[in-house]
Amino acid sequence: MLVRVLGFGKARRRLRRNRNRNLSTSRSAGKRGKVMDDAWVFLDVGNVLLDEGPLTYRVFRRHVEAVRRACPEATFAGLLAEREAKAAAGSRWPLDEVVSAFLDEAGRAAVWTEAAREVRAEFARLSPPVTGALGLVERLARRYRLGLIANQGSECRARLKALGLLGRFRVVALSEERGTYKPDPGLFRWAVEQAGAAPSDCVMVGDRLDNDIAPALALGMAAVWVRWPDFSAKGWRPAEPEALAYRESLERSARRAEALAPEVRPSVAIDTIGALEEALDGLARSSLRRPE
Repeated sequence: MLVRVLGFGKARRRLRRNRNRNLSTSRSAGKRGKVMDDAWVFLDVGNVLLDEGPLTYRVFRRHVEAVRRACPEATFAGLLAEREAKAAAGSRWPLDEVVSAFLDEAGRAAVWTEAAREVRAEFARLSPPVTGALGLVERLARRYRLGLIANQGSECRARLKALGLLGRFRVVALSEERGTYKPDPGLFRWAVEQAGAAPSDCVMVGDRLDNDIAPALALGMAAVWVRWPDFSAKGWRPAEPEALAYRESLERSARRAEALAPEVRPSVAIDTIGALEEALDGLARSSLRRPE
């Protein structure tokens, strides 16, 4: 696979000009490589910075409760299995498709509205930081210009601010604030324009091939896909049997993602965010090896 390169343009030329100089990395940047002042790294929020497991589980439970009020014989396990089957068939909205067999449009809208109200009110508690995310952002901010491109609302902005992360991002593209949602390329285009950068000087980091990787590549960005083959590595380790079953079902669905979108070829695929710095270093080294 041809690797798209992070830090083309000015960043790449600057690194080449200084290749033979003594450019020791500052202590603050650690030992992973040179500061790339002109390269932009855009991060998704869900499952890159914040673990969405507890939040989406809450939403799923509220839908199960609504279905069981209409159809008492329905079970958590059965509905979860149906949701997984829909996802395996390529559905973008598997939960809604499952619930539509039991609730009419008004009923589904009511459940979504109530679930959204609940998770917005408890967003901080339901959105714990992904393991290692806080330190990762601190380290990346020393070497790259950072931005966010995420399908999130204002409660996400408040959560990131409370965690001390928001100030590390020079461009913040949140879907509800912009009125544009991934995978719409408009959200990516706006973020890149706000950065004042060429897409080829930018990389997108996300966990979804459809929402994050495909639109970034189409725009000309590099893209790092975080696969998460082991969802427990994100940090959420529920003790409740149904919550654990839900997480394991999501994990199985995630493992099928590549087979469902074979045409989407990320620049780099990693298993956890712990591998992101090495992936970015690899892209930077590749840019040094390529001719102008």
